[in-house]
Amino acid sequence: MTVELRVYVNGVGRLDGLREWMGGHPGVDVRIVEPPPERNSQGTVWDFLSVVCAAGGPIVAAVTALQLWIGAQTTEIEVEVDGRRIRVNGRDAEVKLREVMEIARALEGPAEAPDDPA
Repeated sequence: MTVELRVYVNGVGRLDGLREWMGGHPGVDVRIVEPPPERNSQGTVWDFLSVVCAAGGPIVAAVTALQLWIGAQTTEIEVEVDGRRIRVNGRDAEVKLREVMEIARALEGPAEAPDDPA
C-alpha cells in the first residue's frame, strides 16, 4: 500500500529545494509534477511535489521532513492527501501535519496484529 501526498508551494525554487530536502528516505519517492502546457504559452511552471510513501515508517519520515522544512520557512504550503487540501505554515505545522498523518494512516488500512505466540 502506498499513499501520495501532493505538496503545493509558492515559488518554483522553493519546490525544488523541498524536493531535495525530502528525498533520500527509503520508501519515499519525491518528484516535481508539471501541469500540461497551456495553449500559446512559453513553457510550463511546476505545479506540485508528488510524495509517494510506502506504508508505515516512510510516511512518518516524509511528514517529519516536511514539518522541519516548513518550520524553517516563512511561507505557506498546501498538502493534498486523499482529495483533501490542508494549508500549513510554520506556526501551525505540527498540528496540521498531524492531521495529514491521520488521513494517510487511515488510507493504509488497519494495522496488522503481531502474531500471538500463545
